[in-house]
Amino acid sequence: MQKNDKTVLMIIRKGDSGAQEVCCDIRERALARHWNFFSAEVIHTNDGRVCVERSSRQAESVAALVELLRPDGLIVWSDSLSGAEVNEAVGRPLPVVFVGLSPDYRPGVAGATGFVYPDSATIASLAARTLLVSGYGDFAYVPNPADTRWSRERRDAFARNVELAGKRFHAFVRPEAPKGSPDSDLALRRWLDGLPKPCGVFAANDTVGEEVLAACAMLRLFVPDDIAVVGVDNIAYLCESTSPTLSSIDTDLMAESRAAFEILAGLIEHPERSPAVRTVSARGVVQRASTGFARDRRLARAREFIRLHAYEEGFGPRDVVRDMGVSRTLADRVFRSFAGHTILDEIHAVRLGHGRAKGREQRREDAEKVQLQKDHHPGVQREGRSRPNLSVPAAAKAADLRVVGKAAHHR
Repeated sequence: MQKNDKTVLMIIRKGDSGAQEVCCDIRERALARHWNFFSAEVIHTNDGRVCVERSSRQAESVAALVELLRPDGLIVWSDSLSGAEVNEAVGRPLPVVFVGLSPDYRPGVAGATGFVYPDSATIASLAARTLLVSGYGDFAYVPNPADTRWSRERRDAFARNVELAGKRFHAFVRPEAPKGSPDSDLALRRWLDGLPKPCGVFAANDTVGEEVLAACAMLRLFVPDDIAVVGVDNIAYLCESTSPTLSSIDTDLMAESRAAFEILAGLIEHPERSPAVRTVSARGVVQRASTGFARDRRLARAREFIRLHAYEEGFGPRDVVRDMGVSRTLADRVFRSFAGHTILDEIHAVRLGHGRAKGREQRREDAEKVQLQKDHHPGVQREGRSRPNLSVPAAAKAADLRVVGKAAHHR
């Protein structure tokens, strides 16, 4: 190791996908200066300790790692360590840059400090504008698994924007369980299932957005028709691998990493400098399939109207055209251009979805009735592909479906 070499240590919270991209960029910047670079993922244990996770699964304290590496500067990503935890781990004045913490956060670190912070107000405004074009009446926020300051700020700013627009706001409160645990996943699914539909959901970041989309898939909720989702960070490999693909706010992570390294390098070389604060603005929204309704507002409003009234007696395309306030020709053109089908097709799809939902709710009860009927009135055994005997409830249900299908066809 050369005499003038410096060592930079970056601390990130385990599982933070956005931090991984920043970590790679900072590594390149450090190596370009012929500095040493190390990164460590930390976990917060149930007893309140912060430990470095090792492949051996034997967690070590952050202080032990700092003592081993003796870094000249520290980059702390998004509340992975508090100021008190940094002081305890370092034990000496050391330049520290906090990334993702608001400028008013003063952790009381012994050494020189810097802050790089994405503008939560701008991020929340972009999310609100992206989702409000849907014409939906309800909007919700799903926070980061760890109760971080930036996640709370995004929630509060998003709630203000939604309520300012005269819409209803809902917030998911995470249970005391790790993300990905059965209790956590079940709580999220129950909450999503209970939300008024349709609803626009703002996820704290792309990882949370992926979590929401997975829950929607398990609930068989249509995205974006039932639940529209927008995340934050625009991590390309993650957003493009979800189903459907995830719309996301581009927070310019590379600008954050560049600012963090520049501030830290300045503090290492000039430790007498006063705390530096840099706010990074989001670059915009990358639209993908999870907010596909944004292509035409008239279509989104018409789809909501159909979902609310499709089950009413005598409801048909003329009611939709009347609510849109345009001619039948233009209404059909909007649906064909942006939805790929007619107004009548949309009505049939909503009714079919409603029937499937009712079927899921009653499946267990019907199965029990069928079994009871077989026990008391055993029918003729089936041979080959002949039609089975139907219990009275099942036969009545089949007849009802035929009648409904015929009525819908002639409407």
